[in-house]
Amino acid sequence: MSKPIQKTKLAVRAGFTQNSETWLYIAVALFYLLGIWEHSSGNIYSDVAAVYINRFCTPGPCLSSGLPYINFFVEYPPLTGFFIAAMNMLAHLLPFPGRPLLTTYYEYTSIFLLFPTILLVSNLLKIADLAGVRQKHKTMFTFFVATPSFVFMLLLNWYVIGVCLTIWSLRKILEIRSNFHQDATEAKKNLIVSGALIGLSAVTNLITAVPALGILSFGLDGFRERFYFAIGITATVLAVYLPILALNSFPHSYLNPSHVVVNYQFLFPNLNIITDFIHYEQAWYAEGSWMLAFFSSTDNIRHVIFPGLFLALSLAILLRGFQIKKNLDKIADRPKLILTSSALFMFAFLFSSYVCTPQMNLILLPFFVLVPLLRRSYAEFLAFEVVNSLVIVWGFSSPLLFLGVNISAPVAFGSPWVSPIQFLAVVRSLWIGKFLIYDGLIRWKSAFPQFRKESTTLLVDHPLISEEMNMKNN
Repeated sequence: MSKPIQKTKLAVRAGFTQNSETWLYIAVALFYLLGIWEHSSGNIYSDVAAVYINRFCTPGPCLSSGLPYINFFVEYPPLTGFFIAAMNMLAHLLPFPGRPLLTTYYEYTSIFLLFPTILLVSNLLKIADLAGVRQKHKTMFTFFVATPSFVFMLLLNWYVIGVCLTIWSLRKILEIRSNFHQDATEAKKNLIVSGALIGLSAVTNLITAVPALGILSFGLDGFRERFYFAIGITATVLAVYLPILALNSFPHSYLNPSHVVVNYQFLFPNLNIITDFIHYEQAWYAEGSWMLAFFSSTDNIRHVIFPGLFLALSLAILLRGFQIKKNLDKIADRPKLILTSSALFMFAFLFSSYVCTPQMNLILLPFFVLVPLLRRSYAEFLAFEVVNSLVIVWGFSSPLLFLGVNISAPVAFGSPWVSPIQFLAVVRSLWIGKFLIYDGLIRWKSAFPQFRKESTTLLVDHPLISEEMNMKNN
C-alpha cells in the first residue's frame, strides 16, 4: 500500500473517530436531559429526593446549617453526604426564581452530577484506546448510554460519582501497564493516584470500590506496586475520616439514624459515625436479591450467605484469573485480564449481596462497554435492563402521570411469588449471576486465542497490532 493512500486512510479514520466522539457526547447530553425531565416532575422515584427529605428535612424545615455525620446521620459514606449538603446549601443561598426548595436542590444535583458523568465517558473512551476495544464509538457505547439505567437510574442516586472514580483508577493502572517507557517515579505517582481514586470511590459509595480487587489481583506486579496503591487508598480514606472523627469527639448534639437527638460530651475518639453506619447497613432487609425466592427479607441467613458466597466466587475468579495470567501470550492481553477480573468481582459482589437495588446497575454499565464477554448481545442486555428498570418505574413511580395516566403500582414488597415487582427483582439478580458464571467464569478463557482450539485464527483487538496486520495484508 502506497504511503499517500495509507495517510489518507488514517486521516479518514481520525476524522471519523473525532466525529464519533462528538456524537457520543451529544447522545450523553440528550439522554441526560431526558433523565432530568423524567425526574424533575417527581414522577420517577429517586433517593436523591427521598434521602434529602428524610435526613435534611426531618424533623422541622430543611436544614440550612449543621454538618452531616457530625450533627446528623446520613446512610452513605462521607463524600456523598457532603455532596448532598453542598447541593442543599446552594438551594438555600442561590434559589432558582419561582422554584421551591426541593426542586432547586434537585436541579443543582442534576447539574453537578453531569460532571462525573462526562468524566466517566471520557475515561471509558481512553480505556477503550488502551485496551484496544474495537467499534468503540459505535456499538459498544450503546451499552452505557442507550439504556434505561442511564435515563432512570443515573439521577436516582449518587452512584455515578463513585463509578467515575473507580473507572478513572482503572484507566491509570492500564496506562502504567501500557507505557513501557514510564520511569519509576512516574509509575509510583500513578500507582498512588490510582489508589487515591479508589479510596475516594470507597468514601463516596463503598460498593463502587469493589473492582479494586481486580486491580490488586491482576493489575499490579509485586509487593512494591501494591504498597504504593495501598498508600493512595489509605491516605484518602484517612484524609476524609480523621477530621470527622476529630470534630465528633468534641461536645455536640447529634441526630442518630432513628431521629433521636444524642448529646455527646467530650469523647475521643468518638466512632459513632462508623458504628451507626455499620449497624444501619447490617439491619437492612434483603432487597432485590435472589435470596427473596427462598427466605424472608429479614432472615438472618442473609448475613451468612453474603460473605460465604462472595468469598467462594472470589476464589473462583482468582483461580481462573491466575491460570489465564500464567499463560498470557501477548502484553496486549493484560488490559483484557485486568478489566474482566475487575468486572467479575463487581458482578460477584452484587450477586452475593442481599441488597442489590436497581440503581446498582449503573455500576455494571461500564463493564458491559469494556468487557466483550459481557456484551455478546445487545438484545439480551436490553431485556436485562428493562427488567431492572421496571422495578423502579412500575413499582415505585408514576412515569405517565404528566399525561394524566396514573398506573396503579402492584405489590412492591412481600414474596416474589405474590409481588410481580419482587419477582422481577429476583429475575434480575439471577441474571447477574448468569453474566458472572456463564458469560464470565465459564467463557473467560475463550477471550484469549491461546486457550482456543481454533487459535490459528487470531482475533486481534489491539489497534496497533490490527494496523500492522492490515498493512501486511495489503
